[in-house]
Amino acid sequence: MPENRRRFAAALACLGVVMAAQAAAALPGTVWHSFSDLSNPQGTFALNPNSGAATMVDNAKWRSPWPDGSRFIQRDHSSQGAGGDETHLTVRRTSDRSVLMDQVVDGYVADGVRPSPLGSNQILASWGKTVFAPRAAIVYDLDSRRLLYATQPSKTPDALSWMPDGSLLRVQPSGDISRVLPGRGEQRVATVRWPEARVPEAVYVSPDGSKALVQLAAMRDTGSIAGVDLWMMNVDGSNLRRFTRNDLIAGAVWSPDSRYVAFAKDTGVSCTAATCRGSCTVWYAEATASNVVAVPPSGDARQFPLKRPDGSTTTVGCPLAAWTR
Repeated sequence: MPENRRRFAAALACLGVVMAAQAAAALPGTVWHSFSDLSNPQGTFALNPNSGAATMVDNAKWRSPWPDGSRFIQRDHSSQGAGGDETHLTVRRTSDRSVLMDQVVDGYVADGVRPSPLGSNQILASWGKTVFAPRAAIVYDLDSRRLLYATQPSKTPDALSWMPDGSLLRVQPSGDISRVLPGRGEQRVATVRWPEARVPEAVYVSPDGSKALVQLAAMRDTGSIAGVDLWMMNVDGSNLRRFTRNDLIAGAVWSPDSRYVAFAKDTGVSCTAATCRGSCTVWYAEATASNVVAVPPSGDARQFPLKRPDGSTTTVGCPLAAWTR
C-alpha cells in the first residue's frame, strides 16, 4: 500500500508539472489580423492565439484597435483632385460596430494607425498632403481635432512608437533617440550607431515600457531595400542586439504581457528591378530570443493556428494588425 501511495503521489506531481507547463505556454490576449484565403473571407478578425478560433470584427481589412480591443478605427481615403486629399476616420465599438466618432481630416492618413495606450482618443499615424506626397509622423487628437505633434515630411520619416505613459519614443536615421511629450516638448535620450549602416523604418515599444524593437532596413546604392530585420534594445538605447536574421521583416507587434513578439515575414520586402511580389507569413517568438530565422526546421519561432469557417485549419498570414489585451 505505501508503494502504491508513492506512485500515486508521483503521478499527481507529474500531472501538476504538465498542467503548469501547459498554463505557462498559453498565449495572452487577442491577435488582430486581416488574413484571407479561398476558405476564409476578407475582413478584420480577432483571433484566440491558442485555439485558433476567430471572430470577424469588420468586413474590411486594416482596422486598427485600441490596446484593450474595445474599439477600433477605420480610415477611408479619397482624392478631391485639385481640392486635395481627405481621409475619413471612424471609431467603432468592437462588440456591435456602433459608431463612437466620425470625422474627416485633410490629407492622406496611411494604414497602420496606432491609438494611444492610455485609452484616449489620440492616434499616432503616418500622414501626407496626398497619397503620393512625403509622409510625416503625427499625433492627432480626435476629441479636440488638433495636431499635437508632427515630424518633418520625408520619404523616410522618423520612426515613433507609443510609450505606456502616453509619451512617444522617437528614433532617427542619425541614431538619435528621444522622448516626445505630445504638445509639451521633446527630450533627448541617447545616440546609438545602427548596425550595418541600416536605416530605421519603425520602432515598437513593449507594453511594459522597458524594451523597444527597431525595424532596420539595409539599403542598396540604388536606394532600394536589400533587406529588413528587427533589433531589440532597452528604451534608453542600450544593449542593442539582433532579434531576427532573415532580412524579410514587414512589421511586428508585442504581446500584451511583453513576453512575445509577433512579426510578419514577407519575401516581397526585398525588391528587385522587376518585382516586389512575394509570400507573407506571420510568426511569433519569445522576446528574449536572438537571431530568429523563422522557418519550420529552425524551431526558433512558431505560427498562430487558424480555424476557417468551413472547419479546416491553417496558420495566420498577413496582414497582422495588433495583439490586444
